Amino acid sequence: MPHPSLKNLKRVVRKSYEPEPYARYVVRPICIYFTWFFVRTPISANQVTVMQEVIGFAGAVLLALGHVEWAVVGVLLLQLGYILDCSDGEVARWKDQKSIDGVFLDLVGHMIIIPAYMFALGFGAWMRTGHIEVLVSGFLSALFVERIERDTLLNVVDTLATNAGTEQYTFDHLRSKLDEPIEQIDMGSAGGVGRRSWIQVLFRYPDSMNVITIAVLLDLIFQGIVLGNRFYPFTSLLSIIYGAVLTAGRLWQIRRVFRHSLTELRFLQIVKLARRIYRD
Repeated sequence: MPHPSLKNLKRVVRKSYEPEPYARYVVRPICIYFTWFFVRTPISANQVTVMQEVIGFAGAVLLALGHVEWAVVGVLLLQLGYILDCSDGEVARWKDQKSIDGVFLDLVGHMIIIPAYMFALGFGAWMRTGHIEVLVSGFLSALFVERIERDTLLNVVDTLATNAGTEQYTFDHLRSKLDEPIEQIDMGSAGGVGRRSWIQVLFRYPDSMNVITIAVLLDLIFQGIVLGNRFYPFTSLLSIIYGAVLTAGRLWQIRRVFRHSLTELRFLQIVKLARRIYRD
């Protein structure tokens, strides 16, 4: 193992390509110093992941308190959590601790922290203004920020796979399609990776976290704006936008998965891939 200098760390642990611009240009140049520290300690990559989750959740709690000064500290903790989110993979690559369990732990953290700061955004704005629509929008944002259609799809696929030998499910229809070519439908909404517009990106992690950070700083400087005879902090307006757009978008995605039978297509894709791997 080479000496963990910054030069060697960058050569060994950096991804060959970082698709996230914010990570590539802002966070990676910072997190390498955290990685430099962690690789000199007994701290494991999974422990860095847990630290990231605790810090991120603490940031969401501070965002929910309803005081703009605490909200600033909260978004700073969220940003620190994202730095550690990038560092844990680098630590894993340096210490050769890469594992499926680590990926699982990392995704669990995302599924906790992202809804937490979405709800905290609306709850904190409600604490400041008392506007009930902001509280409702925070709840809707937290509910629909998770990719419900993808997670449900994968749960159904898992159920079909694990119950293949029971009489509860009829597989005749699916078996008849195993030797047919699968229709080429974009599987992006069903869990695949597809190109997204910049508008869609703003509603995904970490960009949603960055937009919230900007809104909190605007509240700190300008307090907010008056619409009609009601005062709205920028964070409350952002929460309302998130609640409306995420709800409409998620319901559209659920409809799309159902309309195009994407659950069935994903099951067939997985079975055909498994057959090919088994033959090879």
